[in-house]
Amino acid sequence: AMNTSYTMTINGAKKQIAENGDQIELIVQAPSSNASTITEQGNIMETMIQQGVDAIALATESDESMLPYLREAAEADIPVFLFNMTEINDQNIYYVSSIGYDQEKAGYDIGKWINDNLGDKPQKIAVLEGYAGIVNTKRMDGFKSAIADNSNLEIVASQTADWTREKGQSVTESILTANPDVTILYAPYDEMALGGLTVVKERNLLDQISVIGYGCTKDGVAAIEADEMAATIDVGEYGTGFDIVNAVTDFCINGKDVEKVINRPSKVYDKTNLDELDRVIFE
Repeated sequence: AMNTSYTMTINGAKKQIAENGDQIELIVQAPSSNASTITEQGNIMETMIQQGVDAIALATESDESMLPYLREAAEADIPVFLFNMTEINDQNIYYVSSIGYDQEKAGYDIGKWINDNLGDKPQKIAVLEGYAGIVNTKRMDGFKSAIADNSNLEIVASQTADWTREKGQSVTESILTANPDVTILYAPYDEMALGGLTVVKERNLLDQISVIGYGCTKDGVAAIEADEMAATIDVGEYGTGFDIVNAVTDFCINGKDVEKVINRPSKVYDKTNLDELDRVIFE
């Protein structure tokens, strides 16, 4: 469903479209909830195909589950570009390119930051997981891999918070009631972390609990500047919008081949290096 990360990508796409001379008209549609994505995305795809759009950029849980719609688009000569994907079949002939970043590596990088910056003493970690599925699994696999060899870093609670701030808050309430000695709260998306942060602040636990997010959202960065969140990771979601537009322009307008996978690098930000962050990603 629509959230801050997709808004960042859309804003990047709009910026690049304008800079390219408005050759592309952007139409944005999204499912109403994470629980109904596959069904609703299929309906959206079919509508777009019937409307005769020239290209489709699709972020979905699994390219395999969307295969009937990808095939339908191909039969209508409409190229599909995937973005914000995790595990993809690079032999799938029904999409042109997968655009985004390596989500498992990003999970590893934020876990490594925790290991390097907080792992020198015993820590009890609570995790706010995203909605169950391959995106959450990949981010969590990378995170767990990064902290696996450090006996100081113990995950004492891990519950789904469905990628949302509201659920992040309610789940953190439950976790901290059962585990009052938590010292690190991690969420593989800033919105969940920010929901958890609300509880940490209400309980006056900022000195006890380090809150770490993922996604480098505007509110997440503001929380780091306010010494309320410890770190987040920029996964290039604003730049992904540029990459989508460039790939569509090259393939559909200029007739050029494009890479099957186009990934942006990730970078962890904390209070020590926020001055290096290009704030254009929040425009």
